[in-house]
Amino acid sequence: MQTHRNDLSWKLTSPTALLTLLLGGFMLFLSINTRMDPVGAARGFGLPLLGSEALPWLSIKSGRDLGIGLAIVGLVLTRQRLAAGVFVLAAIVMPIVDALTVLKGGASLALALSVHGSAAVYCVILAAALLRRVRND
Repeated sequence: MQTHRNDLSWKLTSPTALLTLLLGGFMLFLSINTRMDPVGAARGFGLPLLGSEALPWLSIKSGRDLGIGLAIVGLVLTRQRLAAGVFVLAAIVMPIVDALTVLKGGASLALALSVHGSAAVYCVILAAALLRRVRND
């Protein structure tokens, strides 16, 4: 893969790197939180935890969040700004699907938009910032 010329100069202290690390760190937090407090995590996600049969699904969510967080942090630490932008752009589908899923599961529109809609908006803004051409970032 050809390296984007701005990738090599992407400083870890730049606003885009810090906002991307914030996203990666938040995904790692969600993964750990789901493992440690599955009932609270399910409630915060917008779906009720209906018995122990739901626990495997939360394990899947925790693993997904862990993988996303590690990938994002890895892209920042290797200064792959363009790849991080493409990854975040592609990942926008996840909070959108999550919002639709919790709505179908009976959650309120307010919860779906505040939890998952805000995540989608954050990712749209972050992806746009990461993918724009800059001279020095």
